[in-house]
Amino acid sequence: MQVELADGYRMNVEEVGAGFPLIVLHGGPGMDHSMFRPWLDPLGDELRLLYVDERGHGRSDRVEPATLSVEVFARDVDLLAEALGLERFALLGHSFGAIVTTWHAIELGTATAYVISGGADETNAMLADVEASLEALGERGRPIAESWEAEKDVGTEEELAELMRVQMPFHFEGEVPPGYGEETVYSPDVLRHFARNGYGDFDYRPQLGRVTRPTLVVVGERDRTTTPRAARVLHEGIEGSELVVVPGAGHMSLVEDQATYLEAVRGFLQRAGVG
Repeated sequence: MQVELADGYRMNVEEVGAGFPLIVLHGGPGMDHSMFRPWLDPLGDELRLLYVDERGHGRSDRVEPATLSVEVFARDVDLLAEALGLERFALLGHSFGAIVTTWHAIELGTATAYVISGGADETNAMLADVEASLEALGERGRPIAESWEAEKDVGTEEELAELMRVQMPFHFEGEVPPGYGEETVYSPDVLRHFARNGYGDFDYRPQLGRVTRPTLVVVGERDRTTTPRAARVLHEGIEGSELVVVPGAGHMSLVEDQATYLEAVRGFLQRAGVG
């Protein structure tokens, strides 16, 4: 469905279930929410899942990419809640969506509970983790690094889809599921902008003490991008937070071990009085 926000922007939101609202933010600039489907859909048995195509992405209205930022995406969460008349909601973000979710938890704190899935603590530390992971892959990492460089000039959805195909083995510890990503609606102009300009430097470490809502930090044990190291920093910095490391899973832990991931999210939300 198309939801009109207070500033007149039309955002695409896909809804599953009818319980407590859980707003879900996708990872990776230039992608849409389909990375979660169907793996998170079973949460719709207890919750009202609201899968968001973030501003400028997927089936949401296009915008000038230079107007986008972590802060813009985070503030859109509250605009969406207002537009839908949500008095209370939980927020789950994965990968880049987790970076947005962490900003929201620190600066706004309006969600009842937060799930930071595959999150990062600080820009340089994240880049160092990725570089170390690439080095560990040896020759297998070379085409992945080249594909990231190619993002700066990506022009079409077809080109972007091919870059994602090359990169997927970096994000999975095991085999990439057949057909994964085929339903994705890509936004090459958005990815091109962020590839050239970065996500914006961030360092959440000194600010994590400002998070006062129940928070779950979840990460794959073999995550090469947003690593268990980063997850531990987030967990230790957010008082009272919970940490779940999904055994044997990579960055896409929600896909590689769906049962463990869903059990962790369900249990946390129930303890937070949401599920």
